[in-house]
Amino acid sequence: MQLASVFVIDNFFKKNISPPYHFYFSKRIVYKRPKFKTMEESIYILFQKYLDGNASTEELKMLHDYFATENDEELVLLIQSHLNSDTDYVDLSKKKAADAIVAERWANISELTKEKKKRSWPKWATVAALLIGLLLVAMYYLNRPEPQQLQLSSIYGSDVLPGSNRATLLLADGTQIELDSSSNEIAVKDQTIVYNNGTIVSNKTISNAILKVPNGGIYRLTLSDGTKVVLNSGSSLSYPLQFSDSVRSVKLEGEGYFEVSPNKAKPFKVKSDNQTLTVLGTHFNIQSYTGETIETTLLEGKVALSLVGTNGNTILVPGQQAIKHDNKYQVRRVNAQEAIAWANNLFVFNNIPLSQIFKNLERWYDVEISYPANLSKESYLIEVPKDRKLSEILQTISDLTATNFKIEGRRITVTAK
Repeated sequence: MQLASVFVIDNFFKKNISPPYHFYFSKRIVYKRPKFKTMEESIYILFQKYLDGNASTEELKMLHDYFATENDEELVLLIQSHLNSDTDYVDLSKKKAADAIVAERWANISELTKEKKKRSWPKWATVAALLIGLLLVAMYYLNRPEPQQLQLSSIYGSDVLPGSNRATLLLADGTQIELDSSSNEIAVKDQTIVYNNGTIVSNKTISNAILKVPNGGIYRLTLSDGTKVVLNSGSSLSYPLQFSDSVRSVKLEGEGYFEVSPNKAKPFKVKSDNQTLTVLGTHFNIQSYTGETIETTLLEGKVALSLVGTNGNTILVPGQQAIKHDNKYQVRRVNAQEAIAWANNLFVFNNIPLSQIFKNLERWYDVEISYPANLSKESYLIEVPKDRKLSEILQTISDLTATNFKIEGRRITVTAK
């Protein structure tokens, strides 16, 4: 007997093995008795009587004689029907156990009828075993318990894993694409957006797009001019797929690190809140979260900062950081590498108050931290890898401060010791 297998997904799971075989699998196995085209109704009844132990010698002989002819398909179907109707779940760990079931059916009939005919059964036994094997595989996947969500625990109660590659791409036509977390970057190439391995994300003809990184995420982007951007948690970047002839302009919300591709003929502008940064080609970091102070740090080259409603620019050179207060800038010297440590999988808090440290942790771990107001003004120097579980970061803070922590899901409560 030759089998042609066709797999079809339909509601639960449906498998067709060349007619007349039809198997339907759901959470409970439901077998619909087939319409036999070549088997007489009496044979089906005799087979059931045999299984129940109620068949007479004459009836067994009739059954044996029938299956001694070329009616392999009917025998296979009856055996499969019997297995389905007997149990909801069959636990056979080895294929030879399925072979034994088929062999036993025929051996019993032969013995009871004391038939001396030779029966070449390996062919239909193999077919039946194959069908039973397929049935068992399907039942295993349909009846196995749902995987339980990993429960983390720590000295503070539960625990939270660090952030990872997570982002959503919003296209100008309203299309929303959840980006693959196994990749950490997308790029614009000739009006097509691709992953860093070349797989196409979107090839729609659109003018612009927005890359949104949620709390607990980080993602990278290469723009059409070759400029590279890293977006931190809780950030977004609006950008065109192709820049205009005179200027390259993007809009940032949150925090991003930029390595701008040099082009003297096309200044690169980053708009954030009411600030505009203009460069020709350089490396810089902008932190511009809603409700927080805007900080711009320059690593290479030169940038000009301007504020809406003011005249003149503030020029930064490498190693300088501009902090926007009210409607003016305070410029200071800093270790610029500390400003981009987040993009290199590192937390560096240098003389940072606990309130700001907690805000960084809230974004990266996608949690909510409540703490006494009197702790917010204390500043600390902390350097720790970002790939640690939250409890490990909190343990570091606890060792330096007079604080206790309690983690309940994604809510963290801070108390004084």
